[in-house]
Parts: sequence; C-alpha cells; structure tokens
Amino acid sequence: MSGRDYFIEMDVRSAEAYELAKEWFDEVVFTKKLVLDNEPDWDSLKEEVRELRKTYGKVALLLVTKKPSLIRAFRARNLRALLYVQGGDMRVNRMAIEAKVDALISPWLGRKDYGFDHTLAGMAGRRGVAIGFSLSPLLRANPYERALTLRFMAKVWELVRKYRVPRFITSSAESRWEVRGPRDLMSLGINIGMEIPEARASLNFHPRRILGKLE
Repeated sequence: MSGRDYFIEMDVRSAEAYELAKEWFDEVVFTKKLVLDNEPDWDSLKEEVRELRKTYGKVALLLVTKKPSLIRAFRARNLRALLYVQGGDMRVNRMAIEAKVDALISPWLGRKDYGFDHTLAGMAGRRGVAIGFSLSPLLRANPYERALTLRFMAKVWELVRKYRVPRFITSSAESRWEVRGPRDLMSLGINIGMEIPEARASLNFHPRRILGKLE
C-alpha cells in the first residue's frame, strides 16, 4: 500500500477497540451502541454524546431496535453524531433508508436472505444512505454461517455497485480482539467481489464523504 493511502475505520464500539484501531487507521469513528425499544432520555443522550465527542472526536450512534418509528425519532434530533442502524429486520432496513440515516449496517444480519433488494438499493443510492459491510459477525460465526453470510454480502455488494450506493468496510469491533487493519478489511471487500480500487474506496473515499456530514 502506498504512503499516500489514507484509511478510515467507521465503526468501533469500545474504548479498547478504539485505541488499537487508532494505531492502524488515520481516522477512527467511535460508535455508541444503543439497544432500545422506546425513546431514550434525549437530554442525557445529548450530554453523553457531547462527552464522547470530547474524548473521541468523531462519534456515531448505532441504533439496534425492532421499532421503525424510533429511527425517525432519532433522525429528527440534532445529536451531532452519525446515525447508524443495525440491519436485519426488513421493516427496520426499509425505514433506515427512508429516513436517510447515515448508514445501514449489515442488512442481512440474522436473516435467511440478504435483506436488501433492487428497490432498497435504488432508494439508498438516491438518498445517500451508506451500507456498512461488517467483519466482526464473521469472526463469531461457525463455518456454515460464515459461508452463508459471505454469500449474502456478495449479493448486497452487487446491488451496491449497480445502484452506486455509498458504502464502507468496517470491523464493527466490540472488543480489542475483533479489530482488524486496513489490509484485512480490504481482503474482505475483495472476497465479496470488490476490485482493489473499490475496496480501497470503501475505506477512504466513501468514509470521507460520510464524515463530511459532521463538519
């Protein structure tokens, strides 16, 4: 990799993962994971985000929910953080794109299909909603699950490429041992069908454009 390469890790979910990722990437986004069925205390959350921004600079909120209405509630707030939605539930996948969140992470997660179709891909491309391709679920999967997930990721990548959807490759690390460097993340992209320049763009060009929303 050339000295001019600049790599961004868009989703690490713990302090220890962040510290390791900082050694390997030029920029790292710290992600606060929120598993919710109801609206949070907005004032408390806003204060927590303010403190996280002081510590980490660039911050994302990952919303894990079965309630599509919560996505709109988060989108309506100015929390000064990127908004990610954990995919898997088809209604949640659709609402994330309709509401123009910053990224839908792993729309295939926990499904028996890839959770993303031509309609959603076209909408994501028009609305600028990125798809996050996460490595960490593969690390926790058995061989059968891993093969199935890679097949789903490859199908989603075909649609992302066809409809020019923004995207990034990320570890989505929740612990230090799940963190991987740029070379490993690029290898994941290549394994699901990306050309080398496309994999590099998923760690550079597209993340830069998404981070521009925080400025």
